[in-house]
Amino acid sequence: MRREAPFSLPRFHLIAGTAVSALALTMAAPSYAQDESEPMADPTENEIVVTAQRMRGQVDTPYPPVAVIDEEEIASYGAASLAELIEELAPQTSSARGRGGGRPAILVNGRRVNGFREMRNYPPEAIRRVEVLPEEVALRFGFRPDQRVVNFILKDNFSSVTAELEYGFPTDGGYSTNEQEVSLLRINGANRLNIALENEDSSMLTEAERGVSSIDGTPLAGDADPSAYRSLIADSRDITLNTNWSRGLGEDGIGASLSLSGTFTRSDSLSYRGPDAVLLDDGEGSSVYRTLYDPASGFGPRLRDTKSETFELGTAYDTRIGDWQLNATANWAHGESRTLTDGSANTDALELAVQNGDVAYDAPVATLLANGVTARPTYRATSNTEDVSTLVTASGQPITLPAGEVSVVLKAGYDWNNIDSADSRNPESRLNLTRGDLNGGVTLGIPIASRRTGTLDAIGDLSLDLSGGVSHLSDFGTLYDGSFGLTWGITDKLDLQASYIYRQAAPTLTQLGAPQVLTSGSTVYDFTTGQNVLVDVLSGGNPNLVAEKQKDWKIALNWDLPFLDRSRFIAEYYDETSTNTSGSFSALTPEIEAAFPELFVRDTAGNLILVDQRPVTFAEERGRRIRWGLDVSDEISGGEQERGERGAGRGGRGGGMPGMGGRDRRGGRWSLSLFHTYRLQDEVLISDNGPLLDLLDGDSLVNSPTAQHGIEMRGGLYYNGFGLRLSGNYIGGSSIDGSTATGASGLDFHPYATFDARMFVDLERQFQDVDFLKGSRVSLRVDNIFNVQQRVTDDTGTVPFAYLPDFTDPKGRFFEIDFRKRF
Repeated sequence: MRREAPFSLPRFHLIAGTAVSALALTMAAPSYAQDESEPMADPTENEIVVTAQRMRGQVDTPYPPVAVIDEEEIASYGAASLAELIEELAPQTSSARGRGGGRPAILVNGRRVNGFREMRNYPPEAIRRVEVLPEEVALRFGFRPDQRVVNFILKDNFSSVTAELEYGFPTDGGYSTNEQEVSLLRINGANRLNIALENEDSSMLTEAERGVSSIDGTPLAGDADPSAYRSLIADSRDITLNTNWSRGLGEDGIGASLSLSGTFTRSDSLSYRGPDAVLLDDGEGSSVYRTLYDPASGFGPRLRDTKSETFELGTAYDTRIGDWQLNATANWAHGESRTLTDGSANTDALELAVQNGDVAYDAPVATLLANGVTARPTYRATSNTEDVSTLVTASGQPITLPAGEVSVVLKAGYDWNNIDSADSRNPESRLNLTRGDLNGGVTLGIPIASRRTGTLDAIGDLSLDLSGGVSHLSDFGTLYDGSFGLTWGITDKLDLQASYIYRQAAPTLTQLGAPQVLTSGSTVYDFTTGQNVLVDVLSGGNPNLVAEKQKDWKIALNWDLPFLDRSRFIAEYYDETSTNTSGSFSALTPEIEAAFPELFVRDTAGNLILVDQRPVTFAEERGRRIRWGLDVSDEISGGEQERGERGAGRGGRGGGMPGMGGRDRRGGRWSLSLFHTYRLQDEVLISDNGPLLDLLDGDSLVNSPTAQHGIEMRGGLYYNGFGLRLSGNYIGGSSIDGSTATGASGLDFHPYATFDARMFVDLERQFQDVDFLKGSRVSLRVDNIFNVQQRVTDDTGTVPFAYLPDFTDPKGRFFEIDFRKRF
């Protein structure tokens, strides 16, 4: 949305002009500014000047928003927190650029904060408006140009204490989840305080509880079932304490602000890796599979036990210095993790004793363990990380051109990272890596044509964004980045955007120095032999990775359609090329093995026994795709009563409760977003000499190959306190070719679609006479309504057991019931 020009009408058209101006005020898109209304041109004797009221906290940018969501529509999503709201808005907030990395950049009232953790626990009732802005806006606030920007405009005054209980379970049974959360939020102008405590717990799910087994063998009668001691889902628990405090420092609480935040997270995970087992000679030329499970002898299931703790502190300071807006952020994070993994016991002496007849192959397990089975080793992997980041940005408009002001953003920062990792299996592999990153950059926003100022207005609104940056890394030297973007507002409703990004990027310290962990007994599909096998998998970091170069193009069209309350058509084209990319592979194809033979270990019979899946360097990756879709929303009329009461808040601590949105509406709202992604090209050049993998035509780096088509949908209906949200994802068909040399079968990945639903009821509205239910809501969520998993078959139509639905998606259809109450 762009700034609106004043309306100028001759005096003899006073009456008609006033009517047209009033209509324009109700229909015109909002203008964008940080804090104050922009001064309008001086009126002449024959003019009437109409000035629209700007909402405090909006963003001043020539780029139109991807979506603007007001308070009523926020309530219609039925989200319990801003983290859930962002999830509901994923089609609008997620960048389709390949480098986006997930979450968008976050602003609060048009200003940068020290991270999303400052806002994630806020109740949506505290939000007045959400603005979703395209990737090009990120540069103007010191963010990367490959992530969208979400601006949360808060209510001026808000107060609540929120408690939430949640319980979840799959329809197939076997395990459950539960979550408890309590949070406090106080907003008084620029002053804010939020404290939130969360606890999430999930029980274990084993193979036996799904009736599957990754063991290709049947234990001797009376032995333990190994599938009962192999986890599909680990037993896990996460506890998070999040606090943040912000205060306005000016006389009116607006001129400057200071914020502090802190987060503590503890995560625990325990999984079964199966019991020890051995093949013993039965004396008749065959082998018998024995499960060495006897807790009394100290031989329970092999375990993987992981614990991690993270401490985070952050601060942000925002003020004006003359005509410049200054923002400074600093963050510190300390992480500690340790993983204990049980290895396999040595059974060589037992096998020899059975062959010599000293021990019977069918002896009790305790007897077998007492005859030469050594105690299993327990390996310890640790990783400690320290991350410090600082950034100062200064933005202003120091130059005025005929088409408007030139926006200038200067930024400088320093990041420091350290990772110290070790593994008892290989004491010599201990790594202690440190990186210092001194960085800076400049962004220019240059207006070229403007209807507002009458400069080249015949072509509409035209602006150019330029950026350049440099980073000096202590371990990689100097890296550069740059970008340019052109935005053409053809009309008030139609915009075209084109941008180009060049960036040099170093591998992360985690990719370089994560602890090396060897996991035994992992189930994989070997495309060379066409067999499911149990192998040892080595994961961790690779210190030999090199810097990557990225070159990305984006062309986008945004069209505000002339119907409904909100209706927008979006089409985006992406062309991305990277050289020397760092990545991992999980698909064990002949092409990958030929390119990296040192990462595969086979026995003399050609059976795969170990795979090194640490990151490697690929020569080049190329991708082109189109993403297009609709985002529409409109009100559902509630009649005269609703229109008469609209805008009349009920007061109270949160500004009104019904609908959890602060308004006593008798109507409702519906919304729908639907986006289709069509991949034109997705290729990886393994090395300079090849091979070239076409990931859209039978090649793959991962166990689930790239689909050419994908559709994502979010929709909802809200009426008189009842809400329904529906989301769906469609993944097109794809394939992975087998080995032509061995004749091993390839795999076909059939197209499939999954749907999730969430229904919620505002109990206060339905039971107004029950005091306990004031401020409460109950929700029922169903994930994967139709219990659909992707079907994977080989050339004979058989599903390999590594791709059985209970392995690929053991959770299946999942129910969650949630009770939330605001006090």
